[in-house]
Amino acid sequence: MKKLFNILCAAAALLPGLAGCQQSKQEPLDTVELRYRADDSYSLEAVNARAFTILVASSKPWTITSEHPTWCIISDEDGQPVDPETLHVGKAEPTTVRVQYYDNTFLDDRTDRITIQSNGWVGKTITVSQKGIAFLSVPEDELALDVEKSGGQFTIHIHSNQPWSSKVTDGDWVSIEEGESGEGEGEVVINAEENVSELRYAEVTVYDRHDEPVALVKFTQDGVQLVPLSEEIRAGYDQLSAELELLSNSKWTVEKAAESDDWFTIETPSGEGNGTISISFTENTGSSMRRAEIVVKNVVDSADEFQVEKPVVVKQAYKIDPVRYYVNNDEISLWKSDWANTPVYTKDVGTLFAARCRLSRSMEFGSYTFHWKDLQADANGGNPRVRHWFTYSESAEIKADLRPGDAKVSFDFNVAGDGNKPSISAFTDVDFTQPIDLTVKFDPSGAEHCHVTFLVNGVEAGSFDSSENLLRTILWGKSSTIYFGVDEGGSAVCEWYEYTAPMNWDD
Repeated sequence: MKKLFNILCAAAALLPGLAGCQQSKQEPLDTVELRYRADDSYSLEAVNARAFTILVASSKPWTITSEHPTWCIISDEDGQPVDPETLHVGKAEPTTVRVQYYDNTFLDDRTDRITIQSNGWVGKTITVSQKGIAFLSVPEDELALDVEKSGGQFTIHIHSNQPWSSKVTDGDWVSIEEGESGEGEGEVVINAEENVSELRYAEVTVYDRHDEPVALVKFTQDGVQLVPLSEEIRAGYDQLSAELELLSNSKWTVEKAAESDDWFTIETPSGEGNGTISISFTENTGSSMRRAEIVVKNVVDSADEFQVEKPVVVKQAYKIDPVRYYVNNDEISLWKSDWANTPVYTKDVGTLFAARCRLSRSMEFGSYTFHWKDLQADANGGNPRVRHWFTYSESAEIKADLRPGDAKVSFDFNVAGDGNKPSISAFTDVDFTQPIDLTVKFDPSGAEHCHVTFLVNGVEAGSFDSSENLLRTILWGKSSTIYFGVDEGGSAVCEWYEYTAPMNWDD
């Protein structure tokens, strides 16, 4: 939205014949009130550029000038003052100045600056950018080309009115036979070699006269495709299974690199096309990480066919003992109390959270258990709603609530955008008259995501995988801001929480 700007300026004139630094009697201040309405900048097309207008009024004579008057037409380059009193109260009629640019017949863009001033005072400088007539493009249907195993020649058509060049920027199996440079309309002829191995990719980039990339042509050549989507499979010490997605265009097999690794089992030893490699585990009761390898191979029918082997590392964590933190005054001081009421600590009892009482803090990634007791209704019979939030970037949020009034533990999620998010049924096998441990446990899913499990008093209440939905921004090792407290109703006592650090998979 354009606004009418006002500038009030003053100038003092020294008496004639006196040096500038000498004390002297000065003339009365010479002031000017300049008002104008114009954008800070304009972007125009090369041909048939749209005209734009500037509104201007001043208490002194004014001017509007262009740095390039040979290709800029200003309808009124100067104007007379208006009545200062009328201008000051905003009732003066401004002059509408029309600005028009000639067609830019040059290849390059050009820039002009228009200055609005009055009585020697600059009110505004406007930047005008006009495009040049240069163009360079490659047809849309030539930007992604499929190449057969036998290879062949491909022609890229260049539509241009300027000098250009082309270069192979990825892949050593394609080469430019013709058209490494040119001017105007032209062609680039690409030769692709025969492929006797894996499916592969290449790129050719087309550049303009300033060596700026304008078009990227991608080549995909047929071959054996066998691509595990991760180089590692990770599992928690008590995790029963893990999966790995595989992209393939052929039959495949999976086998252990060492059959002596008896702590896991390959549940999908073979398949065809895109698929999932599933592995089951025994619990790791030791004190060190388990490590092994599996090998994924394509099935070949003769010695002439190309054999692809892809190793995948399998890792299983060991049990890491949790660290317990009692929620006393020292611990509370590390957190922020961000609701109406403040939690109150009592020695040998714990910390009382009344209604609208919550703590928050940025915490390291890992698994957490909160120990609650004495969930009490208020004087009006309102039951507490004990809440836990784990919040991440991009509006991703995990929530778990103890709800004695409804005799359940509920789970919910916030995500950015519409669509897919986890759905976990409420857990009802809980006695709210007894202490309750609420655990949010993080196990690995692939090499970067998380399998999140909720436990109530050590019993699994539900789980989800962050790689399968809009909570995929929850990555392994990513810290969060944790909130916990009582939202409404009565009160509850939190005696302690436990933190279990994540496995260092590089060990």
